[in-house]
Amino acid sequence: MKFGLFTIVPWHESKTQEQSLSEALEQIELADQLGLDEVWIGEHRFSRHGLVSGIWSFLGQVAARTKHVRIGTAVVVLPLHNPILVAEEAAMVDILSGGRLNFGIGAGYQRQEFEGVGVDINESRERFLESVDVIIKAWTEESLTYHGKYTNVDNLSVLPKPLQKPYPPLFQAVSTTPASIEFAASRQIQVIAGGPTDILGQAPQVIQSWRDKMDEFGHPHAHLDPPMSKAIYVAPTMEEAEGDPVGLEDFSSRILRSVGSSGAAIGLPLDAKGNIPPGYEHWASRQKDRDRRDDPGHAGLPPLRGTPEVVVERLKETQAAGINHVFGAFGFPGLPHEKVMRSIELFATQVMPHFQEVPVV
Repeated sequence: MKFGLFTIVPWHESKTQEQSLSEALEQIELADQLGLDEVWIGEHRFSRHGLVSGIWSFLGQVAARTKHVRIGTAVVVLPLHNPILVAEEAAMVDILSGGRLNFGIGAGYQRQEFEGVGVDINESRERFLESVDVIIKAWTEESLTYHGKYTNVDNLSVLPKPLQKPYPPLFQAVSTTPASIEFAASRQIQVIAGGPTDILGQAPQVIQSWRDKMDEFGHPHAHLDPPMSKAIYVAPTMEEAEGDPVGLEDFSSRILRSVGSSGAAIGLPLDAKGNIPPGYEHWASRQKDRDRRDDPGHAGLPPLRGTPEVVVERLKETQAAGINHVFGAFGFPGLPHEKVMRSIELFATQVMPHFQEVPVV
């Protein structure tokens, strides 16, 4: 199995911005030192849900402060950006990290993030699809000529080019909608499962659907293990594992259900009148799904929370369901830093060894 650490650097009320960011970097450094395979960083803006609005500068720090882990984005919200600038920034991170970038992308879902940067969320899907084309062409063609709805350039030399050839591995955050899974497979982009697909118990099915579509398009995939995002917390006792998160684990849902600048819930694409943008129809019940996540008895694969022994057994269940690649936060917003560090250490030293490949003699 492969394992990674995930953070969007949530800003809990008990911590300062500086403390949240510096602690996240220390956790990433520890993950690198203890042999985790990856770290994944997610972009958000305009709320305490996540502080990594300047994702490229943060990734530059991660590249400088780590030596071994692959550095993933989970995700860059493509419709909020000029895709040519994204191609440049991502290539720079790939070079500075020695070719360690995993480029994860998504269409976004928070209406106030779109309105805050002056992008119409109704254009999100169109912008996302076009951006993927522009970025791949910018990376693989000596000079970029592109005439689309949002990007129009001729003979543009987009530099630098990524170190990894033809370009860094691509990943796409998907839900359960067939269209997003089909698009990812059509472009040989690995899916990122988790979130709502985990809550609904559908992550294994999403990954299998992607594999089926890869077969339809004639793309090899047996060597690929798409990742699943899942909360992880390891503690010395079950009492601590179950008690430490009390009062903290609903932080994200609490922030996302609060009303933002658009007059609607921060964590939804709906406007103040409840109108749903095209392509987001499956978001109508998303807040209910999040509430299920905060319920310890929610559906899906078993929560990776407990002593090392318990987490090992639950990971075996996850693996039996066809998931061989997991990344997650190793704590909860507001949890003392030392407990998050302890969770990472316990996972790396007492859980991971059970899933490492045995060398062939």
